[in-house]
Amino acid sequence: MASRNIDIITSQNVVITYELATVANRMVSNLLDTILVYVINFLVAQFGDGYSNPGYYMLSSIGFVWLYHLIVAIFFRGITAGMRATGLKPMKPGGGNVEFSDLFLRWVTRPLDITLSFGALGIFLMLGSEKRQRLGDMLAGTVIVHKRHSMHFSLRDIISFHEKTHTEDVKYPGVKYVKESDMLLIKNLLYNQAGYNRQTQEMALQECAGKMTELLNLDIQPADNRGFLQQLVNDYIVLTR
Repeated sequence: MASRNIDIITSQNVVITYELATVANRMVSNLLDTILVYVINFLVAQFGDGYSNPGYYMLSSIGFVWLYHLIVAIFFRGITAGMRATGLKPMKPGGGNVEFSDLFLRWVTRPLDITLSFGALGIFLMLGSEKRQRLGDMLAGTVIVHKRHSMHFSLRDIISFHEKTHTEDVKYPGVKYVKESDMLLIKNLLYNQAGYNRQTQEMALQECAGKMTELLNLDIQPADNRGFLQQLVNDYIVLTR
């Protein structure tokens, strides 16, 4: 299944891009949680006579699964052991905190989404949802995302970083006329927000430095691509703030 991202804006106006969990991701996470609960219930049953009655053991395991997710909602902010193992977590698309009321809605609808329908309803809704939400997610206004993310800084954020330091001497005054979107692209490239490996990032920095050398009509491309691009960002901030 193709990856799908969601942008979440923090209170500091930083856009954080998360990858939405796929249906397969969530099925694996749920399977791990179910196995964990059944193993724990099996061990508990060894101290009683529950294991000798398969029907009782099955019903108690189902009840234990439901209780397990309630405990997780109360004490672990809705992040189950399966989610931790697969790198997932619940979030609010609007960037607010996930409250217990949100997690309670996800928990109370779990029998419909998963238990009684054997997961069919939840899978059907996630496949048809732009944000891959099951019924509980839709009611709670939550999404399940991968913990890894990338950040995109606004120009205001970049300026605030540099206002806390000393003003740099401008070396490339022509950078003042470069588009803001291009400078933000350079900034994101310097911080490797796309998650490139080192070799790919260095190649991208070299290509970008070459383009900026041509754009600024410089005679020679500086040898230090990273330092050159960082200086351009510094100069742009000084000249435009």
